[in-house]
Amino acid sequence: MGAWRLFRGPAVLLSALSPFANSALAVTKTATFNVEAPLQAGCMFGITSGSSSDMGTLSFGTQNAAATNVNAVSGPGSGSIVVTCTPGVSVTIALDYGLNGGTSAQRYLANSAKTRMLPYQLYRDAARTQVWGNGQLALNVSSFPSTTQTYTVYARYMGATPLPAAGQYTDKITINVTY
Repeated sequence: MGAWRLFRGPAVLLSALSPFANSALAVTKTATFNVEAPLQAGCMFGITSGSSSDMGTLSFGTQNAAATNVNAVSGPGSGSIVVTCTPGVSVTIALDYGLNGGTSAQRYLANSAKTRMLPYQLYRDAARTQVWGNGQLALNVSSFPSTTQTYTVYARYMGATPLPAAGQYTDKITINVTY
């Protein structure tokens, strides 16, 4: 029993000091890692990535058989081009010539049977002097701003003779944004 007391005292003392003994012997090693988020230049139609790429319909309105020019202007959701791009990126916004055999000289609205074409054109300016097309006729933005941009499209129906038959005349324009 006496021997037990001899060994019991130092054992209790050692166990009481062991937290200090372990921390005095602890070693800390340090390492690092990087965190990154590479951002590529990019553009999207609309304000958010969930926005539709359908810019709506640019309409000349309901017309009686018109042989004279009729002007129209796009608006948000009715033909205006809404684009968001990485700030500072160079951007080209081009419009094709439609589905009905249009050219840089004129585009065409076609009736549903595609038997009658009505001439029209799209422009970048309100004076309707700068045709909006592709190549040299595209809109160039040398440094895209930091906010979403809305680009107005100006249109002119050029009248038709002989007067067209009543009906729905349409075309579809594809917008190409290159950055």
